[in-house]
Amino acid sequence: MENQVITDTKIGEIKQDNIRVRIVGRVVSFDEKTGIFELEDDEQKITCMANMSESHTSPQDLVLVTGRAIAADSSFEVRADSVESINIKDYNNYKKYLKIRNNLLNNNGS
Repeated sequence: MENQVITDTKIGEIKQDNIRVRIVGRVVSFDEKTGIFELEDDEQKITCMANMSESHTSPQDLVLVTGRAIAADSSFEVRADSVESINIKDYNNYKKYLKIRNNLLNNNGS
């Protein structure tokens, strides 16, 4: 059975062993024909592929994306299982959460 653990991470910190990821960012571009969009966070970008019937994304939208990280060339792509619009407060809170979480994990909770 496939590992179903979702890793909360930044775009630039996705690793080979991250099978499922949750990331936030601003939609830079969106292709309505294919459902492919580019997501940006802290000047890092990633290509995401969403299910057309579930994606109602527009450029400049802030979104929370959950999906599978797939190695592509020298970076990664995300095959999105879910794309949710969020507001700026949720976006900033998620980034704070990642910072606190990383500090705790890197300092062994101390």
